[in-house]
Amino acid sequence: MEGYDPNDIKYNYETLWKFIIRPPRDIYDEEMLGEPIFEYNNKIIIRHDFNLQSSKGYNLKCSFFEPDLESRPSPIMPVVIYLHGNSSSRLEGFRMLHQLIKINVNLFIFDFAGSGLSEGEYISLGYHESHDLGIIIDFISKYPGVGKIGLWGRSMGAATTMIYAHNDEERVKCIVMDSPFADFSKLAKELVKKQINIPNFLIDGALKIVGSTIKNKNGMEINKLKPIDCASKTNVPALFIHAINDELINIQHTNDLIAKYKGKYFIERVPKGGHNSVRPKNVIKKIMKFFIQYLIENNNNKNDKLNENSIDFIDNNLYDKSNEYITDNKKEEMQMNTMNSIFKNLNENFINNIEKISDYENNNNIQKDNKTNKNNKKNIDNEFYNEINSINFDYNLLNNNNSNNNTNFNINDKNFNNENK
Repeated sequence: MEGYDPNDIKYNYETLWKFIIRPPRDIYDEEMLGEPIFEYNNKIIIRHDFNLQSSKGYNLKCSFFEPDLESRPSPIMPVVIYLHGNSSSRLEGFRMLHQLIKINVNLFIFDFAGSGLSEGEYISLGYHESHDLGIIIDFISKYPGVGKIGLWGRSMGAATTMIYAHNDEERVKCIVMDSPFADFSKLAKELVKKQINIPNFLIDGALKIVGSTIKNKNGMEINKLKPIDCASKTNVPALFIHAINDELINIQHTNDLIAKYKGKYFIERVPKGGHNSVRPKNVIKKIMKFFIQYLIENNNNKNDKLNENSIDFIDNNLYDKSNEYITDNKKEEMQMNTMNSIFKNLNENFINNIEKISDYENNNNIQKDNKTNKNNKKNIDNEFYNEINSINFDYNLLNNNNSNNNTNFNINDKNFNNENK
């Protein structure tokens, strides 16, 4: 592999932590989002582009698609917020726009911080993204003409959805989670074990060291990244999707989540393909049926089934085109190839070396922070009174807390595993 030196411990260690929080970024041209105004399905669709500020102050690139006033089937329309996966961007959700238009559901897409064209250096696989999702829902819920809100997440986006949903059941009416992980530490161990058979204590040691560096970089605590802890608190109707042969996140993660899920759920186990594979047409139909049922019909009948044959709206040409992006996205596969090589060097000597590198990096960062603080102290002292007098506080923001309405549905769980067509 070009650029890879199996004896370069520092490079190997850097690749380890970057695999988690700095994967390859999906850089794209905004022209790939199409025209800002276009016609489809007898509707004039308008795309609104804007920035929202993340919980850490980064600008998030966002796009909202809705019909113009004359094309709207109703003054109030539901919206689906799409949350993309690792090494991806809002383009992933854009590819489902035409299918959602056909069922009269609007679409909100965005690049997570550290992804796509948004600001930020690192991602956190749902740890900080869940806070940013709350900011987005605060915004879109107040947008004129927006009704019920559904979430559709894949991989990292699915984990973010699981972490967030139980905190906002009053506004979030349904969730779709494609390929979520239940526990990040468990996932990391599984990825290592796939490549090399080493004792768990070595893996735990490596994760502890890498986790220390990651926490220093972006404040993320990998041992606390457990979407499964939120499953037993969540009542929102959910549709879980997972490929049986997912090579990155084993389907057992979804099985673990549904075993603890509190609310009504459906599960679609996809027999063909892997983590980044195109989902079959009948799965896309079930997703659309799910959104129709919970965003438009508001039907909570416990005997309902998501029968994809009850609707026929998939545009074959658009379906094929819409999935080109996921098919061509090989960034995660490239990451895994790099990690495979590095895992082969994961032994006691490697652990000792990366521990030294981790200590050096952390101490170096502390020294930099202390030096910066010392240099800035005089400026802070001199400018303090002028600065404090120029601040205008908005007390309404301090009292703007999300409501949390937990409802017990007591609805029987549903499992359907129709053979994919």
